Amino acid sequence: MSSTVVYEHNIYYETLGKADRPSLLLMHGWMEVGRDLAAVGNALAGAGYRVILPDLPGYGRSVPPQRTYPPDFYQRDAAIMAGLLDQLGLTSAHVMGFSDGGEVALLIGVTRPDLCRTVIAWGATGWYSPALGAWVRDQMPLQVITPSHRARHPGQPVERWQAEWKRAFGEIVAHGGDLSRSRAAALRAPLLLMVGDQDALNPVEEARQFGEQSGGQTTFQVFPQTGHAIHHERPDAFIAAVTTFLKQS
Repeated sequence: MSSTVVYEHNIYYETLGKADRPSLLLMHGWMEVGRDLAAVGNALAGAGYRVILPDLPGYGRSVPPQRTYPPDFYQRDAAIMAGLLDQLGLTSAHVMGFSDGGEVALLIGVTRPDLCRTVIAWGATGWYSPALGAWVRDQMPLQVITPSHRARHPGQPVERWQAEWKRAFGEIVAHGGDLSRSRAAALRAPLLLMVGDQDALNPVEEARQFGEQSGGQTTFQVFPQTGHAIHHERPDAFIAAVTTFLKQS
């Protein structure tokens, strides 16, 4: 367990696996912390990787400052996570993320291709459509805030985060919805992009379009009868897909 300051943000992270193994940055989703991906991290450490498991900026122990959601929060998080790799002296790492962490992974791929040995993302597409913006605004179910959420992020106003995230999402859509897809050709590393066919937030065809525009070799995998959290719903198939990709890249 360690922490370091990156661009005035305190970033907490854990490492799993042996120090002499290839490094893999593994980034969690919205309202989570790094340890929520511990099962994935331990499986990949067991497969021969040194897994870096951070709390993204403002989540969990990565404070101060506290978590905020300006319209460019994905770009901010990507710059800080790339800065973490720089701080750790890593010039080449596997970069992997889920949901919001997946969008950050794609952004690192296009903005800092020099850092990326491979990029792996699931529950992410690089672009938010007007139709998706309307669904988030009008139909997206509210997540129940539990004591577990509060325990993950002590002292933070977690009850406000859903409204703040939705407001930022709406502003992103209003400005065209592009996060990284328009620059996908800049992502030169091998890419594994995974999506569940029942993921309401990440339509299969939008994920496919990112993969088709990527500048590197893309492996695109759709998991049938699966929603957003592939690693929870199909854990064995998910780990098999990731480890096979890593071994072949």
